[in-house]
Amino acid sequence: MSDHYRPIPPEMLLAAYKIPEIKIECARCRRNAASLQTYKLARRYGANITVGDLVRQIAGSGRRPCGLVAEGQCSAQAWQPPVWMWASLDDALKGGWWARLHCMRHTAALKRVDPCPEVTILDTETLHATFGYDYPLARLQGKIRCRHCNTNVTNIEWVVPNPVPPPYSSAGEPPLRLRPTKAQVGHRKFRVIDGDA
Repeated sequence: MSDHYRPIPPEMLLAAYKIPEIKIECARCRRNAASLQTYKLARRYGANITVGDLVRQIAGSGRRPCGLVAEGQCSAQAWQPPVWMWASLDDALKGGWWARLHCMRHTAALKRVDPCPEVTILDTETLHATFGYDYPLARLQGKIRCRHCNTNVTNIEWVVPNPVPPPYSSAGEPPLRLRPTKAQVGHRKFRVIDGDA
């Protein structure tokens, strides 16, 4: 599996998985399923099923079911696809993502050339306003030109500050609460106003 894919914890509930697609692959059988839509899986298998049980049920069904599922030796695993395969510009703007544009040209005037070494930082708000909130990130490839050589043979690399959405969260843990400092207590108690008198 590509480095852009992230494994999904098998103990995670399908209801907690907010990404619209899941990729399932078995390295031992060398079989992989196309990206499956999450809402269809939740409708068929139930939203309260764990990802591990879901993978085993899918591997044990179909025209060629895996014979190792019953023995507990099936190595099928669920993977989270990269953001550029399923997200839109609205997801990028709300999530605080940003993009780097890489020049990928290799020919110019029928001669072999090197791509531009400079990396252009793309403004997500401008892309959002230009293409629309529901524009898929996957369709941006080839739409943005390199500002140095004007080629449309480019690659857009999306940088996600945090896992989007959080792939796994333990719902039983209470939120961390910190005690206020003495200065914060003083501001609340005496209504201190910062600034010049």
